[in-house]
Amino acid sequence: MERSEERKRLHFLPILVIVVVLSLCQLSEAAIGLQTPMKLRRSFYKYYNTCKDAEAYVNHQVQISWKSDKSIVAKLLRLTYSDCFVTSGGPSYIILTGRRDGMTSSASSVNIPSPSMSVNETLAYFNSKGLDVRDMATLLGAHTLGRTHCRNIEDRLYNFKGTKRPDPTMKPELVESLRKQCPERLRKGQSDPLVYLNPESGSHYSFTESFYRRVNNNQAILGVDQQLLYREDTKDLTDQFAASLQDFKLSIALSMNRMGNINVLTGNQGEIRRTCSITNKDNPLLK
Repeated sequence: MERSEERKRLHFLPILVIVVVLSLCQLSEAAIGLQTPMKLRRSFYKYYNTCKDAEAYVNHQVQISWKSDKSIVAKLLRLTYSDCFVTSGGPSYIILTGRRDGMTSSASSVNIPSPSMSVNETLAYFNSKGLDVRDMATLLGAHTLGRTHCRNIEDRLYNFKGTKRPDPTMKPELVESLRKQCPERLRKGQSDPLVYLNPESGSHYSFTESFYRRVNNNQAILGVDQQLLYREDTKDLTDQFAASLQDFKLSIALSMNRMGNINVLTGNQGEIRRTCSITNKDNPLLK
């Protein structure tokens, strides 16, 4: 019990320091008369000279805590993501932080659903992860935020199922708008453009039920999202969430936690990586 409480204290301490430092910096901003809310960016407080050492204080405290708990950085990253999610209008829910990284890391082992899957294929994929139809319809709703590469909708715009025509379920004005952003052929050296998954949210990144209204109006960007209309149960859930942001928020909080518990490694399983994208044994920084 004492060890458990000590771990909780170690996890809480750096977060407490961050909150205190940033709160003092916000008071400093008010004192010098910054009227317009500003988005945080690196060296923000140093640039505005409101608390120039804020990032150094936080970094120092995290380093101290890291010596006692090597997983603290990943935990803070997960908690920060949650805060960003809430700031956009999404629900607040308890975040579990005790997981560890796997011992392998390769592109070939990545297993995510295709953006062109049928609704039944998508449901089978979610079922294989221990998730149900409500989780599927809910988690696809996370596309109310974010962007996707044009390659993920190229078939819908130019050659749906080999017809050399766009997806007939898409509204012509949507096809026209997306084609302007996603040319059929890229210029030499041109990177694959990005488009918003929910233009109504766009760069504001607002968490709303508008994604489901767009699905009902045949305005989904990804084919996998539009497929929600093609089963009675997913259509019912789409209607429910389109009519109630509160229902959507409650459901996504539950489904995000369920998804976060897939294949979790704890205790002595796995490892705590020095670099998230590479295993420790393959990390040149550790050799």
